[in-house]
Amino acid sequence: MMRVLPRRQSPGSAANGEPSPGAPAASSPRDLRTITRTLQSGGSVADREFDEVFPSEIRRVSKAHWTPVEVARRAAELLTDGHGADSTILDIGAGAGKFCIVAAATALARVRGIEHRESLVDVARTAASRLGVDVDFVRGTLEDEDPSVIDGLYLFNPFAENLCSPRDRVDDTVELNLDRFWRDVAATERFLRAARPGTRVVTYCGFGGSMPGDYVLTLRERWSSVLELWVKGHERADAPLLRRQA
Repeated sequence: MMRVLPRRQSPGSAANGEPSPGAPAASSPRDLRTITRTLQSGGSVADREFDEVFPSEIRRVSKAHWTPVEVARRAAELLTDGHGADSTILDIGAGAGKFCIVAAATALARVRGIEHRESLVDVARTAASRLGVDVDFVRGTLEDEDPSVIDGLYLFNPFAENLCSPRDRVDDTVELNLDRFWRDVAATERFLRAARPGTRVVTYCGFGGSMPGDYVLTLRERWSSVLELWVKGHERADAPLLRRQA
């Protein structure tokens, strides 16, 4: 039986997602690696603080297009199941790299982000370098990736920008339209079918398509949107995969 859990708060986080009294102090943009150290120690980092690593034009679209820090932390935890050092996570549509950086800092997994905008790949690489986090960012699409070497896959509704009005897009430097949306969704469904048993998939706001029948929905949590964990070939859908922290 799938568990449906209420919105999860991390230690030091208030209900509004900002650090509560007693949480680690915000770092100055001049000392950005303090953000990484805070994440690694389990502390809370506000999104506005993390986003200081990005250029202003990237910060402007962060709320709409990049994963919130605490959601990224939780998704990485679910994808690695406590075995971060032995896990390889792939983020489809990595954008400016926010999820990948948080995942690499908190779960200590090998993280790879694929993104079709060269400009965002450059932004993500620069951000990871400034924060002292090792992430492999590449320009490409899902068709360039090998599903047999992936342990976990993260999908933050990566193709929704195709359906956005021009004013809500990151920019117009890549193809964005309904036909591209359905092509990308179909490619993702093929990738999921080809993945090896045990592959974990976390979706945040879904991905626009349907999970293949051999994936089991084992966890659902309510954040600002819905976070779901799917496991390929998982036979004990009634057993919790991760204990909920007290």
